[in-house]
Amino acid sequence: MDINQIVIIISLLSISTVVVIVGIYLIKLIKDLRVTVRETNQIISSVSRPVSSFSEFLMGFKNGFSLFNSFFNKDKKEKKDNS
Repeated sequence: MDINQIVIIISLLSISTVVVIVGIYLIKLIKDLRVTVRETNQIISSVSRPVSSFSEFLMGFKNGFSLFNSFFNKDKKEKKDNS
């Protein structure tokens, strides 16, 4: 064997080893990322429920307040019409 062939074989083996190691690392990283996304979704959904119910409460309060104001606005309109 020539020295060039030995250098090429050693280079190919080392490059192949590095590519396999990086591939395994990426697969583990993607699995960890998937677990992190699942946990994040659970956290977001547990936070969104109270925020949603609080938003519904505020909308109900706003609607009730506007209904309450509409009764008083009718009284003012009737007094102006009668004058």
